[in-house]
Amino acid sequence: MTTRLLPPLAALAAALLLAGCASASAPAAAPPSAAATPPGATGAAPPAVPDASDPAAVLPGVDLEGLTEPQRRVVAEVALAGFCPCGCPHGVSACLREHAACSHALRTARLAVRLARLGGTTAEIQRQVAAYYASFDRRGAPNPASFAPPLGNADAPVTLIEVSDFTCPFCRQLRPRLEAFVKARADRVQLVYVPFPIESHPGALEAAQAAEWAREAGLFWPMHDALFEAVHPLSQEELADVARGLGGDAASLREALESGRLLPKVRSAQAAARAVDVRATPTLFMNGRKLVIPDFSDEALEDALVDEEEWVKHGGWARD
Repeated sequence: MTTRLLPPLAALAAALLLAGCASASAPAAAPPSAAATPPGATGAAPPAVPDASDPAAVLPGVDLEGLTEPQRRVVAEVALAGFCPCGCPHGVSACLREHAACSHALRTARLAVRLARLGGTTAEIQRQVAAYYASFDRRGAPNPASFAPPLGNADAPVTLIEVSDFTCPFCRQLRPRLEAFVKARADRVQLVYVPFPIESHPGALEAAQAAEWAREAGLFWPMHDALFEAVHPLSQEELADVARGLGGDAASLREALESGRLLPKVRSAQAAARAVDVRATPTLFMNGRKLVIPDFSDEALEDALVDEEEWVKHGGWARD
């Protein structure tokens, strides 16, 4: 099995097609036509609707830096075609131009920008944006209570689950950024680690068992850090040395590894993850919602967190 952090756009698009969101391929809604003005009456003409050839006019306030002209046009086409999740009868572009109170339109446009940077076509981005919003009604993730303690405030209203492998190079790249993101928002979000060892990686299964031993011993996060910083594979003796260095009982860890006592828990975590369509590491869930986003940058995670906070607070989308 291959690990990855940023899946190719085509593969991600193919996966999201399975979501079957009918609105993704719907044709763009035509702008409403102005009502005829009766003879003798006066009235201001409605503002002209820009077209995709002028992305700056279609997307006021949206940072398009770094996009090519074709990519900017693609984002403009998406904004003109898609309805805004704020509940108004307008598209994303109309909300950006005319509905200053709407905060959804800007986050939706930023998602489209990130997808365009990966080379997505208008149709692909429409499908993936639709899949992102559909994910709010499609929840399912490993039970975070089985993988306590969290990093951050255990009373934080949003739980971010990381399905990960200590030997995965992409997980190792994500780890410091993800932990920094959570620590900077400790009262808003907590992080839970779920093991998903890729068994083609030497030492992955043993590292996962050592982490579960540490969870029982009250040393999970120190062991988590040590395992991510280690050069794998680690032998049983080397793992026992890590436990000793953290103040743990090396003999106890050695016995757990030799007996395989914790292997069923690791296997159970793998099965729970596969049951919710985890196929690679790292995979993130937010309050049980699989994060269908093109990258795990601070900007992308912050937008996803703000969306989730709104959903939790209002039981759905707030109406701006």
